[in-house]
Amino acid sequence: MKLVTLKKRRDFVLSNKHGQKIHNKNFILQEYCNPNISNQGLMFGFTATKRIGNAVKRNRAKRRMRALISSLLKEDNILFKEKYSYVLIAKQSILKASFFEMHNQLKQCLSRS
Repeated sequence: MKLVTLKKRRDFVLSNKHGQKIHNKNFILQEYCNPNISNQGLMFGFTATKRIGNAVKRNRAKRRMRALISSLLKEDNILFKEKYSYVLIAKQSILKASFFEMHNQLKQCLSRS
């Protein structure tokens, strides 16, 4: 399954304004269902602000989050709700966290939503 990502700023803003936010040690998960779009499938967005560090660190954080979502989609697609968009916002601790730790935290976030 190919990972479909959010590209438009308005999608990120809608998710931030109306979506459910779940905070974690390494990232913030925003979950949003847009009722205006009927043919939208499962979509993901990844954000790393300048607080994370320079461009190299921000890109690394986004790569790690993409790999995390890809592994969860391969493992268990039922965790994600259909026709929802998910935005992961990186925190600075994501650069030093183990992949296993991030995997467990994301599973906990998804089970809470």
